[in-house]
Amino acid sequence: MQYYNRNIQIDTNVIVDIFKNIQPHTKMLVFGLGYDSKMWYEGTNKNTYFVENNENYIELNKNDIPSDHIIQYDYLNITCESSVTKTDEDLKSYKIPDALLLAAPFDIILIDGPEGWCISKPGRLIPCFWTRSLSKSGTLIYVDDAKRPLENYAINKFFHSDRKEIFNERGGCVKIYL
Repeated sequence: MQYYNRNIQIDTNVIVDIFKNIQPHTKMLVFGLGYDSKMWYEGTNKNTYFVENNENYIELNKNDIPSDHIIQYDYLNITCESSVTKTDEDLKSYKIPDALLLAAPFDIILIDGPEGWCISKPGRLIPCFWTRSLSKSGTLIYVDDAKRPLENYAINKFFHSDRKEIFNERGGCVKIYL
């Protein structure tokens, strides 16, 4: 795995599984930039797009990934705590950026952001909600940190009837087959 480094927090079994599913023309979407971003970008023949709200992670990756593949998104006033009270109508007010709609549909979607490790952070409800609009039949979706309450809630809410595979290592990741 070229570009793998010890700062990457996603489980290596998940990384290996994703790379097993990448073909020459695979189009990938990653919610969350980080220390793994160059690995995804280079590993998909530069056909990966990223959504990020944290300026520090954008700055970390700006020399390795072109700006037209990084979509900065402000998750506004949503938090892990407030997410569970949002209806589907409420979620429709969080518009998918045009750049994502133009690049869709994606073959693989990795939801590893925004951060959701405390109740005041945005969490991953919106990326899970958007995924249906950005995918197609056959899209593989990976939701990292699936053991956390909000991620588990979002998986059950938006992917309840889809086939799932669970990676139990380091906080859990769920692979969803559309």
